[in-house]
Amino acid sequence: MKKIIALLLCLAMMLGCAAMAETAEKELNGELTVNGKFTAKWAAPEGYHLTEMQSDDDGYMIAAFLPENETAGKPVMVVSIAPDELLTDVARLNDLDDEALSKIEATFREEDEVDISYMETSHGTKLMVIKETKENVDYVDFYTIYLGYEIELVLTHTEEMAGTPITDEQIATVVQFLSDLDLIPVKE
Repeated sequence: MKKIIALLLCLAMMLGCAAMAETAEKELNGELTVNGKFTAKWAAPEGYHLTEMQSDDDGYMIAAFLPENETAGKPVMVVSIAPDELLTDVARLNDLDDEALSKIEATFREEDEVDISYMETSHGTKLMVIKETKENVDYVDFYTIYLGYEIELVLTHTEEMAGTPITDEQIATVVQFLSDLDLIPVKE
């Protein structure tokens, strides 16, 4: 009987430790301040590194998270951040009503036949998820707005892997990355 109780207590302690490990916050290992307006903090997905960022005087920025091992078959994550004159008064995508969201959705539907869904990061940021409806989807687009800036992350394969479908596991990696992404306004 004592062995059974000891075993149950041991099992309960292991489950408690596992639950604490799952809820522990990830260490954010990357940071970027956008034009003195806000800071983006992230934990780069395992097996990825951030390339050098490019920006221009208008506030447009682009970067890519590339697989550390090019032969791993992992897709590239391209991030663009751009101010939008029509969105200067919009703090977050969360703040838009259905009509405004429909107008943004229409811009994505002009280019391809897509399914659009929504998710929310663990920090409360609403994301629009744009996925092609054709077979063998080779890109997925994640879009949000923060302090008048459009933030878009496109998950796609390199030219060598073009036409290879994006897998649910690869999408899950990006969803986890974006769930950990924290956008923080710069205090003036």
